[in-house]
Amino acid sequence: MKKFEGCWKIEPLFVDKEACLPLDPNTLEEYDSCTAGRGRVGSAITLDQLIEPAILPPQPIAWYVRGITAKTTEMLVNDLIAETARLRGVASNVDNKHYTEENCDISSDLLTEQSSDIKERWRQRRSGRHGNSLRSARQEV
Repeated sequence: MKKFEGCWKIEPLFVDKEACLPLDPNTLEEYDSCTAGRGRVGSAITLDQLIEPAILPPQPIAWYVRGITAKTTEMLVNDLIAETARLRGVASNVDNKHYTEENCDISSDLLTEQSSDIKERWRQRRSGRHGNSLRSARQEV
């Protein structure tokens, strides 16, 4: 890789901002004083990423590489979302000793809900993706 750069930007997201309607809190201290410490705070995460290969491949291959990179990045973000949902489920169900996982997938690929291992989910995605392309090729013939 010639360049592989990126930065994360994490900003607070004030969920109960309507409780402070005349005021517009910009800091956590203002938000806490306005909601009397009961306001919920989330996070808005922005990822800026730059990937430049050392050698630029010819156009058909460049499109393929771009597609792989975009799909991998999308899978990373989806795994991050699934992991946070799993952690929220575990944190909210500590009393019940019940395990919950929500899978959020933008491309609506089917994932098994019982798999909490990220590597296992990636294996399932890869096997499902290759299996679907082979099935569609057989049906066309």
